[in-house]
Amino acid sequence: MNREKQNIPITDVRVRLVDNGTDALVAWASCVVSGAIKLDNIAIRRGYDGGLFLTYPNKRTGPGDKSYPYFHPVSAEAAEAVQNAVLARLAALARAAEAGAAGAE
Repeated sequence: MNREKQNIPITDVRVRLVDNGTDALVAWASCVVSGAIKLDNIAIRRGYDGGLFLTYPNKRTGPGDKSYPYFHPVSAEAAEAVQNAVLARLAALARAAEAGAAGAE
């Protein structure tokens, strides 16, 4: 299988910020992959190091049992494409909020 970089278009990225999120939750995101599949309820979380990362919806079969994802990227390239698009949208929202706050002073 050819492992060269693939262009995976991620569009219609939407981010909904969360006030007082638990489990380091910062926001919820959705996006469209390759104009064909919409992904909803992607969590944006803050790690212990302060960095942001994505987690995908899953179902647990019970306490301490295995977790089954509803969907997730199947390649590093796809995971990177989704993460880059979602975090870029979050950064754009942060810049817009900063600009709005600076204009209100």
